[in-house]
Amino acid sequence: MKREQLVQELRSAELFRDLSPEHLQALAGIARLRQLAPGEMLFAAGEPARGFFVLLQGKIKLSKISADGKEYVLRMVRPGQTFAEAAAFSGGTYPVYAESIAAGRLVFFGKEEFGSLVERTPQLALNMIATMAELLQRLNISIEDLSLREVAARLCRHLLARARQQHGQVTDGISVALETSKSTLASRLGTVSETLSRTFRRLQQQQLLKVGRNQVQLLDCERLQRVADGELKL
Repeated sequence: MKREQLVQELRSAELFRDLSPEHLQALAGIARLRQLAPGEMLFAAGEPARGFFVLLQGKIKLSKISADGKEYVLRMVRPGQTFAEAAAFSGGTYPVYAESIAAGRLVFFGKEEFGSLVERTPQLALNMIATMAELLQRLNISIEDLSLREVAARLCRHLLARARQQHGQVTDGISVALETSKSTLASRLGTVSETLSRTFRRLQQQQLLKVGRNQVQLLDCERLQRVADGELKL
């Protein structure tokens, strides 16, 4: 990849917004580009955290494995997002498993080289604080969902959020592409595949949505929002 193309891709990353062209050039100079294959494991929980990553293309699944072997999906990383920053700069180990679920590309930043650049670039440090705060907010919302909301409410909140990401708005009749398998989605929502399938069936029977193979059509967004808010029970 040419240096200028890499600079343009780094410019689109959340962590590097507001950086000057000179700072982006410096980042490109220490970035290590890597191609990803579907199913490729980037790191396992417990491995030394030698740096962090910026996803340019594809999807990354961050998950934990329980003592009985059950997988819990904590986050799906999308292009432009970073991951493993906290582990890299805490001096510890990676706390999760990171697996590529689609072909793609990412860049790796070693913590020593990146740390030296941060010392010379205050704006980069401010961007990191903002990114970490945003991630913490998302994690708090996930904890709230798992603690206080039923599976139907969690699912509706997820589908409506995906609709806003994909279309910019929520209107009756729009379709939402599922970014993962239904089993992975169940894990992400803190449930099991059987319960998720029953919930999809109930929502479909109530004519709130229509389920396809890899997408879901939202038929009644107002009622879906009421389910998401806990105002309407199925």
